[in-house]
Amino acid sequence: MRLESGERSHGFYRGPFTATPAQPLPQLPPATPRLDSPGAALVYLERYGVYDTGYASAFSIGRALALADAPFRGKLLEFRKAARRAARRLLTHPELAHRTARDAAALLNTDLARHAFDRLLTTQGRLMDALTRTGAQLTAAERRPAPRSAPLTPLRPVDLRAALSTVEVRGVLREATATQLDPVREWLNRLPLLEMVPFEHLVPDERMLPEESIRFFHVDPAWIGALVDGALSVGVGHALDADLNMLAAEVADPPQCGVLIRSDLVPNWPKMVTAAFRGEDAVEPAHKAIYGTDVMLLLYPEVIDTFALAEPPQGLHFGLGLKGTIELRNLVPPGVGTPQGDFPDPPGFAGFLRGQGDVLDIADKLEPALAAAHGVAALSSAQFALQMIKAPQLQTFDRP
Repeated sequence: MRLESGERSHGFYRGPFTATPAQPLPQLPPATPRLDSPGAALVYLERYGVYDTGYASAFSIGRALALADAPFRGKLLEFRKAARRAARRLLTHPELAHRTARDAAALLNTDLARHAFDRLLTTQGRLMDALTRTGAQLTAAERRPAPRSAPLTPLRPVDLRAALSTVEVRGVLREATATQLDPVREWLNRLPLLEMVPFEHLVPDERMLPEESIRFFHVDPAWIGALVDGALSVGVGHALDADLNMLAAEVADPPQCGVLIRSDLVPNWPKMVTAAFRGEDAVEPAHKAIYGTDVMLLLYPEVIDTFALAEPPQGLHFGLGLKGTIELRNLVPPGVGTPQGDFPDPPGFAGFLRGQGDVLDIADKLEPALAAAHGVAALSSAQFALQMIKAPQLQTFDRP
């Protein structure tokens, strides 16, 4: 790899998926609360003498995605233009910062000079008071020289940046630029779900996801943060633009974990049932995607304890299992139909065939054996049918 200084070194790439929760990164200084270049995201592993380029790559991926999307670039530049204008007007009229965010934002988007003149025309204004006086009152009034106003001090970029550090000002600017900010944040909120990230950046080596395999992982939130910072780095002309990115960078929380499945089950069972649980509570996926024909990605908003795959139910089926057994099912309430173990033991139905053929002898061999397994003299037709139900295949994975 080549560093920004031009030197060559060794590094490795790591995507957003990790086997264990990622280590938190050191906090950036308050003056630079975000990444502003790929070089700032490089992690040097002194023990091994190599660089972890995962976060730097995430920054570059986010920037590339933003550059490739012309409508988003236009909306991002429109937002920054509106935010700069609103910030300058807010500093010119600092009294607005003491209003509610909604009221101050509404005034920022109006003609403030006309608004000030309208106040002078009210009954409490001095102009209206002067206009209602008679000529004699004006002649007898004390004459005072017009006050000299202090010369206007031009706004400096440092003043604008200092104002953005306050929560109140950021709240007013978000409200004032909502029309331009909402489309930007809508696009950015797709990044934590990795919707636009190419698959080779999620699984950089095929050996990590071989055929007929399943992988469980944690999602690194710092990788997602670098991805967002990279997208917002497009079109930054100066430090104020970078500070205004704070208004858009507050995206939705990224998923905490996920599942990757590479199997023929994906194309062959398009209605495959998946379920995830946190304790006893079901967890719905925040995002689901199919890559190619045989890879499925599921992202979950919290770490799950149990994950289950089930054959898509196609109605009621009768028959034998693949292992040469059937599932004994409870005959009496409560819990009629619940599984009670495999039958027969050992597996195989050769002893229940009629003569030398391959037809089951239900009346004389299979039904009496099933009845004996339940400790009853005989099974009714409904009870026998209940024993012969072939349920969809189910595979469960539990977190250690």
